[in-house]
Amino acid sequence: MPSYAVDSIRQPFTGTGIVEPVMEWVETPEGRRRPGDVQARSEDTGMPLWAVEVLYVQSSFGRRSTVTAKVTVGHEEEPRVAPLTPIGFTGLRVEVRTNKAGGFAEYWSAEGLMETSKSTGSGSQAGNTGSTSGGGRSTGGEKAA
Repeated sequence: MPSYAVDSIRQPFTGTGIVEPVMEWVETPEGRRRPGDVQARSEDTGMPLWAVEVLYVQSSFGRRSTVTAKVTVGHEEEPRVAPLTPIGFTGLRVEVRTNKAGGFAEYWSAEGLMETSKSTGSGSQAGNTGSTSGGGRSTGGEKAA
């Protein structure tokens, strides 16, 4: 699948303050997959994975709109993200896939959180973190990264 590097300084993000653990996927006896009870860990660093929800502006067919996405990032503890504040990422990537409905889905991942002052020129928010593996959640629709 295509994966693209994204400069989170040129593509600004606003943190919503919502951070959730990313759970490992398990096979059910019926042969289906679902999130399990164990938090997923980065294959590279072994750190727990977290989904950090963000807002950003995207353009699709000449129309601008606000989109939410979840960026998967490895961090020893749950990252603290103040609601509706600028947030930046190091090593930010987006993987684009087609979904069953024929649309596009984006899966965001990052190596770590950036100091807010580095991404926006304001106060400190979170320290740098380790690498991730895997992706975020689908945001659906066609979007520009």
